[in-house]
Amino acid sequence: MDVHQLALLARQPSAVLTERRSFWGMPKRGLALILANAMFWQPLLVQAEGIVVSGPNTSLSQAGNGVPIVNIATPNASGLSHNQYQQFNVESQGVILNNSTNQTQNTQLGGIIVGNSNLRGTAATTILNEVVGANASQLKGYTEVAGQAARVIVANPYGISCNGCGFINTPQVTLTTGKPVLDANGQLQRFNVQGGSISIDGVGLNADNVDQFDIITRSAKINAELHAKRLNIIAGRNDVDAQTLNATALADDGSAKPELAIDSSALGGMYAGTIRLVGTEAGVGVR
Repeated sequence: MDVHQLALLARQPSAVLTERRSFWGMPKRGLALILANAMFWQPLLVQAEGIVVSGPNTSLSQAGNGVPIVNIATPNASGLSHNQYQQFNVESQGVILNNSTNQTQNTQLGGIIVGNSNLRGTAATTILNEVVGANASQLKGYTEVAGQAARVIVANPYGISCNGCGFINTPQVTLTTGKPVLDANGQLQRFNVQGGSISIDGVGLNADNVDQFDIITRSAKINAELHAKRLNIIAGRNDVDAQTLNATALADDGSAKPELAIDSSALGGMYAGTIRLVGTEAGVGVR
């Protein structure tokens, strides 16, 4: 190569130094905006599926297969993780309540997930999921506790429906329309039930893998099969002890009463080793 050829090459624009102004036919600025929006909206996609967190110490993420993960709040000295939501719905793919203090945790619903840093090394013994927004909860899939097993409570005064719901890795599940009341030490003391209804619909509920299943509400409608080992249904306007489930009827406040406290007359049926039915409201029947 002579001097004239070198001079000619020197005048050619370098391919390495050429600035690309577009990718896949799209301006770089537009592509950057799309990527930024994707990263911003990804956590909100979990919320759009039915879980909207209200409390400051609870966060949402997703497993690799898309199953929503609730990274539960730091438990207090009583072992209670108190999580609040504007809405709490479980879709058919289920949801994972992350109670794992490990770096990674294997789960049935989501495979291997990252542990929950909110726990600060201490797992919860009770996971309280309290809905503070004016939206009833629809439970259409399984709720799994990742890591150490814990009692699971879903409390929603606007009502709860179960259609194909179930629970994994928990000894006790409580569905209630009562407001959770904590004492000065942060212990869950009782549920104050003023109204609301809990229904078992569609394909029903299978809690055969749970030691104890509790329904605490003003009225319960069993429109589909309910399977459990030990079943408690407590209906009426009551203060219900969170541990013993002893119910204290509240004075009549003149509010409209349901026609039936417990209705299992439709297509439903209750199948359990032991069944305890309690209706405390005067003038309200059980069928």
